[in-house]
Amino acid sequence: MNKYLLLLLTSFLLINFTYAQPNQRDEKIEALRVAFISRQLQLSSEEAKGFWPVHDAYQKDIQKLMIEHRNKKGDEIELEEKLLEVRKRYKSEFLKSISEEKFNKFLRVERDFREIIRKELEKRRGNMPGRRQGMLPNG
Repeated sequence: MNKYLLLLLTSFLLINFTYAQPNQRDEKIEALRVAFISRQLQLSSEEAKGFWPVHDAYQKDIQKLMIEHRNKKGDEIELEEKLLEVRKRYKSEFLKSISEEKFNKFLRVERDFREIIRKELEKRRGNMPGRRQGMLPNG
């Protein structure tokens, strides 16, 4: 039931930012990401003190890579390798505040969140008024 409530909350909040300005939308997605990760990992206050600053730095590095990749239209395998390098580099930092089990769960939760967002945006693109077949990408 907890999972359904979280999905309902996520869907409801996604409605609010669908038509928001890009910066507002990004901020709302980030707020949803933090809430989703917090709920799934159930960090203690001590764990959270160490986790969130590392997460923020990690997230900035990931976003930087994604922007560079998008701008250069780079090789997908190269992107995946660079993302893996970032994850490996930050693993030791994360392990200073959370267990390896929670770190692995964090990686899964992060992937699940991206999938939820992707599906929601895909669904909304399909429901856009006046959308013609093939005009918008599906992924």
